[in-house]
Amino acid sequence: MKRWFWLLICVSLVSGCATSHMIKSEEKPVMAVKPDSATLVIIRDTYFGGGVVFWNYLDRKLIGETMGKSYFVTNVPPGPHYVISSTENTGVARFDFKSRKVYYLGQNVVLGVWRARTGGFYPMTPQEAAKAMKNCTYYRYDSKSGGEDLDPQIFKNAVEEYEAGIKAHPEDYKALLEYDGHDQ
Repeated sequence: MKRWFWLLICVSLVSGCATSHMIKSEEKPVMAVKPDSATLVIIRDTYFGGGVVFWNYLDRKLIGETMGKSYFVTNVPPGPHYVISSTENTGVARFDFKSRKVYYLGQNVVLGVWRARTGGFYPMTPQEAAKAMKNCTYYRYDSKSGGEDLDPQIFKNAVEEYEAGIKAHPEDYKALLEYDGHDQ
């Protein structure tokens, strides 16, 4: 009886983390650049914290979710934008996106108190991204599923913390600040 109880608890916890706004796609995306937008690829290539969903936003708009060993691709209008990952905490990166470029971001995962936490983003080369994506599942964001945008206060706090971090420790952000995407 005790085993069934613990099995039920474990199944409930894992299913509570399942993503609901993403559609698994067997057909891999074509990384073709578009003349009027940039392409953003977010890759979570570790299975650590695998069942825990990370919600990903462009500024405050939900653009996709990641779980262990998954990735997604989205188009981004040119110009300055914040990319934010939200879970038990937030991870932020700021880019001046340029048309006809592809931006590959890896997503770090660290141990959290209640669930996995984001360890932020890191830039990837096209070769690193291709290798990582081979071992991950591709998902498409289903905008019809009604995913919620990021709460304005969480957005404000995340951006303020990120900008303060850059001022206090610019060397910790150097790789992201210098990252300018890749021509495809």
